Amino acid sequence: MKQAVGGGIIATRKRFYKGTAVIQNDNKWEVTLDHRRLKTPNGNVLTVGNEPLARVVAVEWDSQNETISQATMHLTALCNTALDNPGKLTSHDIVNYLLEHYPTDTLLFYSEDEEELRDLQERKWTPILDWFQKTFNVKQELANSIQPPPVFTETRAVLARHFLSYDFAALTAINFGVEALKSPILMLACMERRVVPEEAVLLARLEEEYQLERWGRVPWAHGLSQADLTARVSAALLLVHCATEKHAIKTKSAQDSQ
Repeated sequence: MKQAVGGGIIATRKRFYKGTAVIQNDNKWEVTLDHRRLKTPNGNVLTVGNEPLARVVAVEWDSQNETISQATMHLTALCNTALDNPGKLTSHDIVNYLLEHYPTDTLLFYSEDEEELRDLQERKWTPILDWFQKTFNVKQELANSIQPPPVFTETRAVLARHFLSYDFAALTAINFGVEALKSPILMLACMERRVVPEEAVLLARLEEEYQLERWGRVPWAHGLSQADLTARVSAALLLVHCATEKHAIKTKSAQDSQ
């Protein structure tokens, strides 16, 4: 079955279950649909590292109506990708991808043609850039025209170490959030709780919002796009925070046992 959403076509199927539940299996958590284990597209049992994450995945399935719209189930998709790893990637592959796209970060490209837009960008973006440089102890130049700015070797090293401190599932989510925002810096700001997803999306869309204010907008279309981006970033952020919490608990337990 196919369904039109926001001008596009997405695949759907009829809801085939009545209820969901969460169960623990050793040190992993699973989601069940009418007591049947939820599986990934490759047939792996969908397991996550903690109960809160499992319960949120269950909520995604519970919130479906007569048809299942998988395109809106971002957290389930992220868990599936992390488990199936269809691209056969390693953590280093994802980190290299993030570093390659860092110089094209939206926040590094200020307008050179419209003074009013540049003033807006300086007011909104500069505090985030200042926070980023201070937090990670790096220096970053802005882009010159359409050419990406230079990135110091030290900056790449700092970011690589930071990203590699996360596990594969969290890196999968980070990459998903970065692609939604077109900005590793904004995703890092979300992860460090400097901004919330709604604010990050508005900052990422600042130029578009500026143009829409000047030339008008189609309220439902732009609102739908903004809501979808916010949902994507929120799902990515939730998975990252759950992975981080799991790592922190393991580290604390190891320290307490010494």
